[in-house]
Amino acid sequence: MDFKVRQDTYNPLLKRKEVHGEVDHEGEGTPSRVDVRKAVASKFNTKPENVYVLDIETNTGTQSSLCVIEVYDDPQSAQRTVPKYIQVRNLPPEERKRVREEQAKKGEAKPKPEKPKAEKATPEKPKEEPKEAKEEKPKQEAKPETEPPKKAKGGVAK
Repeated sequence: MDFKVRQDTYNPLLKRKEVHGEVDHEGEGTPSRVDVRKAVASKFNTKPENVYVLDIETNTGTQSSLCVIEVYDDPQSAQRTVPKYIQVRNLPPEERKRVREEQAKKGEAKPKPEKPKAEKATPEKPKEEPKEAKEEKPKQEAKPETEPPKKAKGGVAK
């Protein structure tokens, strides 16, 4: 597996490098996120905990994949910025399974209690009585239609 950087930009606001790269994998299937993560970490001399693979795309019949990767300066900024589902995707399979099981247990343990709708004593608004006779506005008299003045050849109205 060979990793090549196509584009590398630094985002100082989020303290990360945004990398677009290409992974050549001759005779193998699409590499896992864990393998790409390790390759990028060694290329940028950082820990794999600071690297998150957002996307790996392989075109049909090709031996290379295009990747979108974020390399953070420190793990704390990565934890704050990267969505939880991306963090889980970038874990090794054993850890990923364990984390998903824990999330499932939390989901079962905390079913949302249905709140009984207590009827509150709200004063009813008195219904408005229909007005017996609405004030009618006098209709405006129809104005006789007049033709707009015709323009002569010179552009001046006659």
